[in-house]
Parts: sequence; C-alpha cells; structure tokens
Amino acid sequence: MRIIAGTCRGRNLKAVKGHKTRPTADRVKEAIFNVLAHRVEGTNFLDLFGGTGNIGLEALSRGARQVAFVEKYSGALKVLKANVNECGFTDNVHIFPVDAFKAIEIFKEKNYRFNIIFLDPPYEFKFLEELIARVVDNELLLEQGIVVVETDKNTNLPTSFKNLIKVRENVYGDTKITYFQIE
Repeated sequence: MRIIAGTCRGRNLKAVKGHKTRPTADRVKEAIFNVLAHRVEGTNFLDLFGGTGNIGLEALSRGARQVAFVEKYSGALKVLKANVNECGFTDNVHIFPVDAFKAIEIFKEKNYRFNIIFLDPPYEFKFLEELIARVVDNELLLEQGIVVVETDKNTNLPTSFKNLIKVRENVYGDTKITYFQIE
C-alpha cells in the first residue's frame, strides 16, 4: 500500500495487522482518483471509515486542503496516526475516534461540510443505506460535492437518496465503486 501520486508519491503506508481492516487496493484507488481527477485539489475531504488513512492521505497528497478521518478501531487509529505523521500532514488532518453515525452527529453540530465524502465500510456492514441517508439528511455534502462508496461487487445501492443521485458505478474484481452527486 502506497501513495500513488502527488507530493507523497511512492511513500509506503503502514498496514494494520490481521483482518480487521481491508485497505483499498492500489489499482482501485488509482481508478477512483482518475474519476475524481481535478476535483480533489483544495477540497474538504471526509474519509468516513479511515482505516490506515490510505484514501484520505492520497487525497492530501493530491492537494486536498483538509481531511477528516473517522475510525473507531484502536488498532487502525494507531496506524492511521503513524501514517499521517510519516506523510507530514498533521496540520491538515482531523481524526475522530468514533463510529460513523456519531461522527455525522458531530459534523452536523459543528456545521462541518465536505466536497468529497468517501465511505468504505466493512463489506459485512449492514447499515450502509441508512448511513448514506444520514449524510444527506444532515447536509454534510457541499454543493457540487460527490459521495464515493466502496462495496463488494454484489452490493446494489439505490439509484438515489433524496436529492443524491447515482451518477456512475464501476467494478474492479470483487470491488464496486459507486459515485453519487446532488441533483
């Protein structure tokens, strides 16, 4: 696992031992950032299941202004913090050691909003549709923003969540990436 492009290009990231996290494969990550292309620079980016920081750190390396990481698993938090320090992004990162639903409450309360929201929950996570609906209901996405969801290839998400509309879907091996934008 490494940073693919930008200021930290080629930097290797630490991984969490065991099977409690499932980092996004480099080829899938590259495909995601090819789709996002020039949308990343200067953004407020939310990595709602931060894990090792793989996706959010890639966003920072490519010019995102700030990344909020949400990660409740203590083993992943330790690795995430080490990866943030190793890449030198401590001033651009906010880490929330809570579950995704609690984080949404915090963001709503503090009026935090994001240009890009990335969700990569464990594949067995049963509340993904409810979580996306809460992102929409709490207006966490800025105008012109995008929500990117990583799931297993057999997961079928609705085509919309109120005014959040599915605009693209790609499958890479066992992984599906679905993109939503506000209509």
